Amino acid sequence: MDGIPPGSADAVLAILRSQSMPMRRRKILAELEARGHRISLAGLNRILEHCTRNQLISDGPEGVRAKPPAA
Repeated sequence: MDGIPPGSADAVLAILRSQSMPMRRRKILAELEARGHRISLAGLNRILEHCTRNQLISDGPEGVRAKPPAA
């Protein structure tokens, strides 16, 4: 995961999994900062791109949400 700080993807996924509704990027950034993970919007976009490629999240007009774990 080039350009992604260790543990950041896990932190983003934990936030998304704790929500029942899609989240906007700015809200994700605010929640990350509240949890001690300060990153830039560009950094968050890299994490979200990585998670999308690995089919862990869906990103739509309403925001970003975690996909249910594969059975």
